[in-house]
Amino acid sequence: MASTYTDKKTDEELEQLKALVAEQQERLDALEGHGDASLKADSKEQRATRRQMLKLAGAALAGAAGSAALRAVPASAADGDPMTVGIVRDEQLANATGVRNTTAQFTPNIALFGYSYNDGIGVYAKSYYGAGVASYANGVQGTGLVAVGANAGVISTGGTGVTGVSNSGTGVKAQTNASSQNALFAYTAAAYSVAVRAQSVAAGAIIAYSGATTGVAPGITVQGRPGVFSFSSYSGMASVVAVGKTGGPDIKAAGSGRIVQVSNITGGVGAPNFTPAAGYFETVRAGDGAMWINRGTGTLKAAWKRLNAVRVDSSDGAGTPFKPKRVIDTRSGAIKAAGSTTKVTVAGVGAGTSNIPSDAVAVIGNLTAVNYTGSGFLAIMPAGVAFNPASDPSSVNFIVGQKAIANGFVVGLGTGADAGKVQVVVAGHASHFIIDITGYMQ
Repeated sequence: MASTYTDKKTDEELEQLKALVAEQQERLDALEGHGDASLKADSKEQRATRRQMLKLAGAALAGAAGSAALRAVPASAADGDPMTVGIVRDEQLANATGVRNTTAQFTPNIALFGYSYNDGIGVYAKSYYGAGVASYANGVQGTGLVAVGANAGVISTGGTGVTGVSNSGTGVKAQTNASSQNALFAYTAAAYSVAVRAQSVAAGAIIAYSGATTGVAPGITVQGRPGVFSFSSYSGMASVVAVGKTGGPDIKAAGSGRIVQVSNITGGVGAPNFTPAAGYFETVRAGDGAMWINRGTGTLKAAWKRLNAVRVDSSDGAGTPFKPKRVIDTRSGAIKAAGSTTKVTVAGVGAGTSNIPSDAVAVIGNLTAVNYTGSGFLAIMPAGVAFNPASDPSSVNFIVGQKAIANGFVVGLGTGADAGKVQVVVAGHASHFIIDITGYMQ
């Protein structure tokens, strides 16, 4: 029994054709048996002609009946409704055959709709070379592709899994309303492959927003090597812009907490040799690992200042305190004459918890004048710096009647041939001196 309207109509046509064939067969049999008296008076040629015409008519009706019987019955869904694939079919030379649905004239206008209730797939598209799904929206608020799934709205593999193009709306929109789920999940295990790649020539390539006011709901969650890779081809333009909502942080490294920064190639050792972008406060790493931040004024290297850390912990990073280190005591040798300058290596001196790292840029300590022969002073400064006793400041002043006198200091280290060194100038009268280091800057 036919289950659809199309099936019933086909069966009725087939029964009618069968009846006509039977009628023609009866007339042919009567003609062959000469049962009709009125036919006996006809000539032999007339009877032959009528028999031939009846045979041809019977053959035509039999062919029509066979065609009706073999007519393709449209595929039907489980509920008996006809299944349609589409109403526009395009096929061009050297292009794959595709099926495209025209947009129906109702709101919302949907070109292609796929729905699966359980663990199935609403729409499955596969391409070996092109795009699995290409979506295009022309409306102001149009959306190229909207996919809603219990676990994954869109799963794509191949050259281009999903391509969404919109003139003014949203090319691809991913949304989840389920707790602890992903609006958009991209994964790759292949070497040098990219899970998500976004490119923009004007505004932001990726804009991620989380409207949640409670719980942990970041706009972008990434995992990988690297999780997010972005590139800006415009000078002074940020490659990634993150805006925190409801007073939260703009960027959060919620995994190991590590944020990697490459060394600035053009800066080398010392300040970066370029002018920071206007309106920004930038931080960059120099070739020696030093951190530089722009001052908000100046150009090229003069626009930057180095960020130094005062360290009173051991240089091995174990968290143990730095044990003060005596780097020189001249009493083991001849007394230093008035007007003399003595250079002392500081960086790289000491071991264990008393080590002063070789990349230290300054030291903190005490300078002591001892066993001096009369009144005078000591001056400590970076090695290689010219000193004028008539105008430059002193570090320790000593007078007759005292055996020793000390003063604290913070002093930078020399550079170039004098890298890692300080110098002590003796003025007035000869004196021994002692340098003790209690901390350093790195």
